[in-house]
Amino acid sequence: MSEADMEQKGDRREVRPSTVKLPEQPPPGVPTIFEFFLHRFPRVPRATWVERFATGKVWSAEESIDAETPYRPLFEVHYRREVGVEPPVREDYRVVWSDAHLLVVDKPPNLPVTPGGRWVRGCLLHLLLETTGNKNIVPLHRLDRLTSGLILLSVDPETRSHFGRLFQPRSMVEKVYTAVCEVVEAPRSRRLSLEDHIARSPEEYWRQVVLQDLPANARCDIEVVSEESGLALVRVRPSTGRKHQIRVQLAHAGLPILGDPLYGTVRSHNPDDISNRMWLDAHELIVRDFPRPGDGESLTMSWRSSRPPAELFRRAVTRGSG
Repeated sequence: MSEADMEQKGDRREVRPSTVKLPEQPPPGVPTIFEFFLHRFPRVPRATWVERFATGKVWSAEESIDAETPYRPLFEVHYRREVGVEPPVREDYRVVWSDAHLLVVDKPPNLPVTPGGRWVRGCLLHLLLETTGNKNIVPLHRLDRLTSGLILLSVDPETRSHFGRLFQPRSMVEKVYTAVCEVVEAPRSRRLSLEDHIARSPEEYWRQVVLQDLPANARCDIEVVSEESGLALVRVRPSTGRKHQIRVQLAHAGLPILGDPLYGTVRSHNPDDISNRMWLDAHELIVRDFPRPGDGESLTMSWRSSRPPAELFRRAVTRGSG
């Protein structure tokens, strides 16, 4: 069933659908898309997924989906969710730059970019919809709910695929992150190139793990800028964009990000508490000589978040507001 079909059935259009791309290899014992959703979202009752599949709240752009639809590797599946009470989010985002095609937003930590998990309306896309009225805003890359900083979004469906090339494997965007890390293992050098093979954990689907003796699929350069009180200020330049890549690679290198509930030293997190943060900031985006649609002048821009690295580090050391 298509999204247009769902609109005709009277679904609430202000609730943006969520999207899952099925892994290339299905989890063991998962023959159908329905069984995958049970595996992927173990906290959602089975009866909830039975109802969603039966009432057309799970669909794809290519074909109808029901509880018997076989698993398809790399297949994109959309679904709508209802959440009784959503955890709070921060709403103090800032528009850094915009034109007819793109929007650059500096978002706070503890704000999802898209609907997911326990958050349906509490996300950046819904906040932007409320302020702009534009239903076509779509992020061009990922940024975790817990991470603050810059996110680049498309505002025009006609040019979305063109600007999507910015984040293809040979990325034309340079991304620079600021991380405040716990020094679990002293780094062997101030500057390191990290190369690892990252994959989804077969036991804990929501986590990524480093697998040894496999070709690297995640790369980043890090620089330890300063250290104080058992913490390190680290500048990170990723050259690939795997899910949770920076968090996983830094933890694997003995420098887990302060406040990271999945890969840090304290494995606990209360989503209802937005007073604390994970100390990772997408600080800078740099685009050089990217061709605009048509024959316009090439795009060359540099944007920075509102969190200077030295100031972010000072607040982390004193555990001030992030």
